[in-house]
Amino acid sequence: MNIIKTPIEGLKIKLNKVIGDERGYLYEIAPKGNENEFIQGKIGNIYCSTATQKNIARGGHYHHQLIEIFYTLTGTALWLFKDFRKDSKTFSKTYAVVLGEKDKNINLNFQKADAYYLPESMAQVLVPAEVYHVYYPLTDKRVEVLAVTNLPHDNDDYVRFSPEEDADLRALKKELIGK
Repeated sequence: MNIIKTPIEGLKIKLNKVIGDERGYLYEIAPKGNENEFIQGKIGNIYCSTATQKNIARGGHYHHQLIEIFYTLTGTALWLFKDFRKDSKTFSKTYAVVLGEKDKNINLNFQKADAYYLPESMAQVLVPAEVYHVYYPLTDKRVEVLAVTNLPHDNDDYVRFSPEEDADLRALKKELIGK
């Protein structure tokens, strides 16, 4: 599968294979296992994040060293990203993408956000260190996100703040979901 480049340097999306029929679907999470170009044999933690309230943020942080790979398994979520790497060519750039299950009732400004839906593909999102990430459920259905990290959890590696505290993220969210 091809790797989709985003406007943020190093933030990548890979659409992995899906096999399915009327009984259900099999989503490839990490083709080639430790040899997967996003994982590269460096798994420090695997966890699941669940969001249960529409338009209420989950995440809302970046890491100094940790690299994360995300998969939106259920529900539909708006993901916002911002580059906080001072030495990056894309420093301060933002990016929005909708991931998960397609829902015809979602009304977004898709000129400002990309979208990749299940079951057409399983989006594998590589988030470099110092790239802020937050997601918002877009429906009342629970959103479940699987994450794979390159390092074990370290509370001192987090920089946490509400997306409302950043003018660029606040404006992007308002443009997309009006809140």
